[in-house]
Order: sequence, then C-alpha cells, then structure tokens
Amino acid sequence: MQTRAIKTRERILCEASRLFALKGFHDTKLDEVLKATRVTSGAFFHHFSNKDALGFAVIDRHMEQRRLELDRIESEMAPARSDDPLQQVFRRLDAVREMVAHRKLKKGGCVIGNLSMTLADTHPAFRKRLAECFDEMASEFTPHLDEANRQRRKKLRVDTAELARYIVTIIEGALMLSRTQRSQPLLDQHFEYLKEHLRHMLSE
Repeated sequence: MQTRAIKTRERILCEASRLFALKGFHDTKLDEVLKATRVTSGAFFHHFSNKDALGFAVIDRHMEQRRLELDRIESEMAPARSDDPLQQVFRRLDAVREMVAHRKLKKGGCVIGNLSMTLADTHPAFRKRLAECFDEMASEFTPHLDEANRQRRKKLRVDTAELARYIVTIIEGALMLSRTQRSQPLLDQHFEYLKEHLRHMLSE
C-alpha cells in the first residue's frame, strides 16, 4: 500500500474511532466520517467495503494500539522489586490506570466498551469480535495468575482464566463508574481494592 493510501486509511480509522466512542456506532453516519477526514466516498470504499468493515478495522486498530501503549508504559516503569507473579499482575494494572488517566483528556471514553454496549445485542459478528477483545485483555493476566497459583500451598478453586476475566470486569466497571462520577480518585480506589482482593486470594 502506498504511503499516501496508508495515511488516508489511518486518518479514516482515527476519526471513525473518535466518532464511534463519542456518538456510538449506529449514530455515526458515514457522511460524518467522510466530512471529518475530508476524503471522498471513492477513497473510503477503496479501503473499506462498508461501515461494518470500518467498525471491525477500528476495533483491531484500538486493540493493537492499546497493547503497544501498555507495553510502553510498563517498559518505562521502575524494575519489579521481585519475581513475584502477583507483582506482574499489579504492574499491568498500574499501566492500565496510567493509560486511562492519559486518555481521560479525550472525549468519548473507550471505543471497545461503547461498541459493546450498543452492538452486543443486535450484531452477532460484532458481539463475537468484542468478546474476543475482552478475552485478549484477560489473557494479559492469565500466565501470571497461573504462576501465582502454582506457588500457593493451597490451590485456588477458581479457574485462573475466569479470575483474569473477573479482573477485566472490575477494570471496565471501575472505568465506567469513574467516568460517570468524573473522579480519578474513585478509579484509583477501586484498583487498590482489586489489588487487595487479589493479594488476599493469592498470597497464602
């Protein structure tokens, strides 16, 4: 793909992501995307066959950017003080919290969460892809939870994959609540509660 075409595609994805997060998928018209990006309909359909194709591309782009940003934040943190796998879970949580604090400067919130709220009940293909996104988020914690459980004298009765999904559930709920309340301290508090809960479960 030529450089100009790559830039055009990225511009479309960037503006579509912003509009989907701000207005939702259904309420965002293609004409709005075209106007915001200043591209012709011909240029748009060169990259995306329809609005659904654009939506899936926005999701893929968001997940890739999320992973890269979290990895970057973690790489810039002070080295872990121990090899305790639970500390690796906490480092990822701290990276998520820092990423969220930065993104709060932007309007609209998380595009994955917003699309899940509006599309899960009406669009099976989107529901499947969005469920995969949350599983991808959970998979960032599972290996560390597995190792923490392996080191315990008494093994957890809960599946670590399900525990990882629980972590993602708490994160998403805390994000929604803190955004509604316009409170970063509220988000910080719930992340600390989550850490304490995990510490209690996995430190025995």
